[in-house]
Amino acid sequence: MRVIEPVKNLMGFASVKFNDCFVVENLKIVQGSKGLFLGMPSQPDGKGGYRDMAYPVTKEFREQLNTAVLQAYEAKLEQMAERGSVGRASISDQLKAGKAAAERAKAERPPKEKPSRGAER
Repeated sequence: MRVIEPVKNLMGFASVKFNDCFVVENLKIVQGSKGLFLGMPSQPDGKGGYRDMAYPVTKEFREQLNTAVLQAYEAKLEQMAERGSVGRASISDQLKAGKAAAERAKAERPPKEKPSRGAER
């Protein structure tokens, strides 16, 4: 389970291992109008849309998989809250702060002097 800083309606990613012999990666945790749901791994179909690359065949298994992955997602969020990582600045805020610090450090450095044409190097 990988919780991310939300991007539009994308909340995270999951990988699922079946019977210790088959793995499906890049399942998407998506926030929809009716709550969270599981999006299957997909790739562009060449017609402007996307095609699922792996998917449950039956409605019952889709519900079982959806429930299991979303329970793991909720457990991961609770674990992060217990560790206090939810209270930290978001990734985007950390990146902005790092960029601002780099710009301040660059501004504090004296400008490089260019040697004149005839001067020795």
